[in-house]
Amino acid sequence: MKILFRSKDFSSVEGSGFGFNNRRPMAKPWEYQGRVQHRQWQGTYECYWEGAGETANGRVPTELVWTVRGDARLFGLAAALKTLGFVVDVEQD
Repeated sequence: MKILFRSKDFSSVEGSGFGFNNRRPMAKPWEYQGRVQHRQWQGTYECYWEGAGETANGRVPTELVWTVRGDARLFGLAAALKTLGFVVDVEQD
């Protein structure tokens, strides 16, 4: 399963206590990946700055798009993110 949501910055997600850690850059400088390690759920995530490749056109990226992959225990993470006000989409793989 996977969870999709957006945030304005890294700290609002990584500082939430939901287990987001080990962030590292991917092939493009505005894309990142990491792990979610919590006692109630675990998985991997990828995130990127929306529109970061278009900054030459004067557009400044303002939102991070997050994709978290894992098993059915991620329903708990989705519920926890919703309590913080994030709009969360859950999809089955």
